[in-house]
Amino acid sequence: MIILGAGLAGTLAGALNQDAEIFEFGDNDTTHQAVLRFRSPDIGEAVGIPFKKVTVYKNVWEHGHQPLSNKHIIDYSKKVSSIVSCRSITDLDTVERWVAPADFHQQLKAQCEGRIQYNIKMDKEFVASCQLTLQPIISTIPLHILCDLLEMPIVSKFSDSQEIYVTRLLFPRCDVYMTNYYPGEHFYCYRASITGDNLIMESMDKIYQHAIDQVLASFGLSNLHYDTLVSNHRQERGKIRSIDESVRRRTVLTLTLEHGIFSLGRFATWRNILLDDVYKDIHVIKRLANKDQYEIHRSLK
Repeated sequence: MIILGAGLAGTLAGALNQDAEIFEFGDNDTTHQAVLRFRSPDIGEAVGIPFKKVTVYKNVWEHGHQPLSNKHIIDYSKKVSSIVSCRSITDLDTVERWVAPADFHQQLKAQCEGRIQYNIKMDKEFVASCQLTLQPIISTIPLHILCDLLEMPIVSKFSDSQEIYVTRLLFPRCDVYMTNYYPGEHFYCYRASITGDNLIMESMDKIYQHAIDQVLASFGLSNLHYDTLVSNHRQERGKIRSIDESVRRRTVLTLTLEHGIFSLGRFATWRNILLDDVYKDIHVIKRLANKDQYEIHRSLK
């Protein structure tokens, strides 16, 4: 098996397929910085990395904690994607979740050690050479980029994703799990989460001390000492802008049936999904890799 991309989706697939070769087009320095919470402990159990079961409390913050309104949903959506669509702010229920260790991505990479090649030149000749091996290919490459490499037109207007910035603060002797959403324009961040002793702030632009102070005040943390872990870490692809669903599905199906490439992950399938969904898709791909085109078509339609 060949896996294109060594992000979270690619390294998870590699950890679950120990014979897979992984090709990454960047270097080994990039790791996931945003919040990682899971609906179940299944992924951790599958890769042998313990997850912590926690209770997560969520709120909307405007000029104080507020109940969710339709205006909040619209304002938040426009803030993070420039279009109106349903986002994570619509689910404010207190929930049980499982949290991965902060170095989860690095641990997945370690399980794939010796099988990841970095700084691979991304071009159509390289993809063609992978196809010539006749091995199953899993791509975590953003959908429109892979289509460009294969000279495969997408019939609908395709907007790229929005970059985001992630800033982490460390609070000693803190162990709670909370999320605040900030739909208002006067707030630089759109979401901030306390995960154990980490406060993780996500924004569409670089944030500075004033924005940090806003978030600290919203959690009641203004008077506590903190250490900066990562300041203004830029994540090039953060928020997806939706495309026509029928076009998206047809494109993913064509990649599999005509090019022998299975799409995996948020950007490769262009869906707002969690890593829990990626885990399920890995098992689907393993099952489909040994089927013929007719069976694949029936399974994916």
